[in-house]
Formats: sequence, C-alpha cells, structure tokens
Amino acid sequence: MSPDLSGAERRIFAAAAEAIIGEPVGDDVVDAALPFIRGLPAADRALLGLLLRMLEYGAPLRTGRRLTRQSRDRRERYLRGWERSRLALRRQGLASLKALAALAYYGRDAAWGEVGYDGPWLGRVDVAVLAAPDLAAGVVRGRELRSDLRLRAQACVIGTGAGGAAALARLAERGIDVVAVEAGGHFTAADFTQRELDMLPRLFQGAGLRATSDKAIAILQGAGLGGSTLHNTGLVCPTPPGIAGRWRSEHGFPLEGMVLDRYLAEAMDALHAVPIPPERVNPSNEALRRGAQALGWQHRIALHNRSECCGCGYCMLGCAYNRKHNAALTFLPRAVAAGARILADARALRIEGRAGARRVVCELMDGNGQPTGQRATIEAPLVLVAAGALDTPALLRRSGLGNGRVGHGLRLHPSAVVAAVFTRNVEAWRGLPQAVLVEEFAQFLERSDGRGGFLIIAAAAWPGMTAALVPGIGAPHRALMREYPRFASAAVLVHDETAGRVDVARDGRPIARYWPGREDREELRRGVHALARLYLAAGAQRVHLPYADAPPVRTEAELDSALAQARAAPHRLSLSSVHPQGTCPLGARRHKSAVDPHGALWGERGIFVCDTSVFPTSVGVPPQVTTMAVAAATADYSVDERQ
Repeated sequence: MSPDLSGAERRIFAAAAEAIIGEPVGDDVVDAALPFIRGLPAADRALLGLLLRMLEYGAPLRTGRRLTRQSRDRRERYLRGWERSRLALRRQGLASLKALAALAYYGRDAAWGEVGYDGPWLGRVDVAVLAAPDLAAGVVRGRELRSDLRLRAQACVIGTGAGGAAALARLAERGIDVVAVEAGGHFTAADFTQRELDMLPRLFQGAGLRATSDKAIAILQGAGLGGSTLHNTGLVCPTPPGIAGRWRSEHGFPLEGMVLDRYLAEAMDALHAVPIPPERVNPSNEALRRGAQALGWQHRIALHNRSECCGCGYCMLGCAYNRKHNAALTFLPRAVAAGARILADARALRIEGRAGARRVVCELMDGNGQPTGQRATIEAPLVLVAAGALDTPALLRRSGLGNGRVGHGLRLHPSAVVAAVFTRNVEAWRGLPQAVLVEEFAQFLERSDGRGGFLIIAAAAWPGMTAALVPGIGAPHRALMREYPRFASAAVLVHDETAGRVDVARDGRPIARYWPGREDREELRRGVHALARLYLAAGAQRVHLPYADAPPVRTEAELDSALAQARAAPHRLSLSSVHPQGTCPLGARRHKSAVDPHGALWGERGIFVCDTSVFPTSVGVPPQVTTMAVAAATADYSVDERQ
C-alpha cells in the first residue's frame, strides 16, 4: 500500500481531524501528517486506511450520512461515541487518529498563535553553538552508498545508543578493530530544528508513533547515532543500590558493589554529570517542588548532563547548541579516535554464520528511512547487540538465535501524565524539562530488595504532543488547548513488575505486548492520586486526570470521587513509555534467562547483548547510566573471554 494518502483518504482524514481538533482543517494539516504516516509499518498503514473507510462508510449506520457529508458538530458527536465505545478497537482507532491529527495541526507554525506558543528559538534568539567533536572521519552514511558494502572486523556492535556507544568506545580503546552499525542517521546540531514536525520523524522510531500491539501505550525510542540519548531529557541517575542487590541475589548479576560503582562513575564522568543549578528550575518544575514542600514530601533537584544550558527547552527534539553530553558527543568520538568505524543508515536484518565466523547483514536506508536496495555485510567473530529492548529480541528471533526467553520479560516503566491548569502562565515548553524528582513514593530507592513505588517527574510539553494527550474531542479539546500557556504536566513513572513480551511480525518488526497487571495498575492509580494532590497543593486551578471521561478536579474530594469511578482499561487510561527494558534478561539459570550474567547469549559463543534488554527487572530510574555501565562491563568481559 502507498505510504501516502489517496484523495479519498485525505478528505476523510481532514473531516475527522477537523472534528477532533474543533477547527477547520486544510491541505496543510493533511500534508503535515504525511511524514508520520510514512513512518508507519506497512501493516499499520493498511489499518489506517481501513480505519478511515470505517469512519466514512460506517457513519451512515448511526447518523444517516457519510462522515465527510456531515456538519462538524455531528462529526464531533459521532467521534465521541468512538472515544467512549465499549469496543476496544474503536477506542484504539480514535486514539491513533487523534494523535496524528493533534501532531499535524498543532505542530504547524500557523497554529502556534492560537495557543500562545512562541515557537523555536532558532533564528530569533542568539545562542552560540558549542564546538563538538567531528565524527565525519569515522562515519559512513549508508544513504550515500550506491553499491553493496562488505567490511571485516574483530567485532561488530549493533546500535549506537547508550549501551552500544559505551561498548563501542570500550572495545576500540582496548585495541579491538570494531565496526558499529546504526539504523538511524548521523545527525548534528545543525539538523535539530526545534520543530516537532521535523524532529519526531527524524529522531524517533516509527516517527514517534511506535506503540504496543494494541496502540494503548506509546513507546518513544530513539533513532540515529546516539540513539535515545539524542532526545532524552538529560537526567543522570545511577543504579539504585536495592535494584543492583536484587539483580545479584535473584539473577546472578556479576558486578559487586565497588566494581559496579566504578563502571557507574565512569559513565557519569563521561556524561559530565552535575547538579542542576537551583535557579534553573523552570515554573513547571517549580510547581512540583512547591507542591512537594507543601505536603512535606521527599524531593530533590536532579543531576543532568548539560553544560552551559541556555534553557531553550528542546532537549527531547535534539540539542541544537551541543550543550547536552549525549552518547554522540561523548562515547562515539572516543571510539572513532581509537579507530572504530561506524556505518549509519544501516538496519541490521539478521546475524548469520557460526561461532567464530559471524556475519551481520544490514539493509541500507535513505534519508527518509526507506531501504535503498543496497546491503552491507560486516564479518566479525564477536557481535554485541544493542539495538534496544524491542529491536534486539526481534533481531535475535529473526536470526534464529537464543533460547525461548528471548523477547520475554518486557518492562516499560509505564507513565501516566497528569496535567494541571494554573492561574498564571507556566510555559512548560521552556527551560530544563525535568529538574525536580519527587521521590516520596519511590520505595525501591530505600528498600534493600529494590521493590515497589514510583517517581514523579515533569513532562515535556510542546503544542503537538500536548494536544495528543489533552482529553476531549472537538470544542472541549479546543478550549483546553487555549489554556496551553497555563499548563503544567508531570508523569507518574511506575517501577513495574508486569512482564510483557516482544514477538516478531511477518515483516520482521517487533510487536510489543504489554498492559500493566493489577498491582501495577493500582500503583498507577496511587501515583495519579498523589500527583493530583501535589498540583492542588501547589495552587492549581484544576487538574486533569489521564482516565477517559474523568472530570477535571478542583478539590481532593472531587479527586477521590473521580478516581473511584475511573477504569484502567486500554485506551481508557492514557499511558506512555520511554524506558522499554528486560526483553533478553540476564540470569544464572539458562531456562529462566536469555543471556548469562555477563550478557552472553546462551548457547551462542561470541554473541552478547548490552542494552536495556538484559535488565532482569525494571531499573526504576531513567536507565542511561545503568545501561552504559553494564555495556562497558559486557564489552570488557567479551574481550577478556577471547584472550
């Protein structure tokens, strides 16, 4: 099926989007949605076409007229019926369409004035771009190749995010001839435009629309040299001692206290981790601090990996000023300086060959993330897989490698976002996006067994992503978006015990199957209650909950009543994830784990996993530091084992 919309599909999408947004929608909005639609897998693109036809030709059964022939008011009422339907597929379809429409409408410059958003700094605020290491000498861009490529090395690293970059630098600095392959492109500060419509398709898997199999939980994962470190918010959190202790006692994790501390310290030094200056706490985070202080709750200002931060607020769209020390500015330059070679725009299809003679076969991608028809093959006896917690198990499964535990154990750190409206402007899109951590309920930070609890962390908030999360259809949605400058929002980040799984579709893509279990759903409810209380204590005029049909609350009594009636079903509870992990869990028992305690794939000599996939449980905190430490240790072990 064509990745673009047909003429009929454009008309149906425009009619539905107009009803969802509550404003007229023209061709420019439909065009703005196309980069996201092109980023969908073929199967999801086909489902979108089916959804549009169902909306158009199913409407007469309820209303007597096709969707495109109805007034906007009637379309709004019809789509509200889908939003509240008992049929999960209808709720799923409407949620997917709403996300597309919201991003396309409010991501355009033309919509910003309507909601009081002042737009990117680039071109109007003078901020110097700091000097950055030049990777060009060590990077080949697959999009520029016109023929197949064949390379030989002692080792191949698949993926260049937190784990892959740390492992690559470690191997290269130990004298190993190593090649890394990365499915995404090689981006620099000049590529980061501070615009959602540009950067979500560029820096995120699936243009930012990757989700669980039922589309109930959005999963944001990075694409490009540096992986998710390009778009993360810069939080630096070492592994909680209780989590590491649990991994040792229950799963055979080999890094004892002092050894782990050394690897963690090396990662934090590489990231240039420093405390966020208290004076740089923006109004959105200040609301969290104010509410926590009023309630007497434990909270702190976080560590981050920025230098001379200007406070533009676009950390999750890539730093246009080279002030965030992500993997592309730290580990990858070290690796290239030590002789590593990097192939960008190269999606690993499979690992072939026998022990001692492995081949990593990749398809090369163009600037739009589409296959060019060329292939790259890297021959190496040692392969370290760091493609991410969804793509790593999918790659291993496509390659026929590993045991039955590959793909099992998926944790998502499911997040529920609570929004508050204040009487004064907050402008949550500006400043450091995550400066204050509320740890009052994070029992895993204190307990020796590393169990239980959640963090409360502020959320990023640009117009398109905010509109995708704001409740309602049509006029109520439009009214809420007019209050956008007064919005503050934060997420309840649950240290989940639910274990989902990753399957592989016929076309080879990963399929994440996960919905939080009963205890995790209750923890989410407890977290939503706590965060709403915090916002009310901070002086919020009203608070909006992430449960469908839950009314806005202004008092704790209203909060209790709303949550008593809330339902935590897919597409009734809005959830997202930025920390997938656990799909190739390490362990001392072969029948209960996918890799051994050192990250070696059971039964496959010379293949290691070194990303968040190996976590045997949720890590509880933003995982980049733990991932870098574990990956460096895995790289060391893989070299020592060969000697």
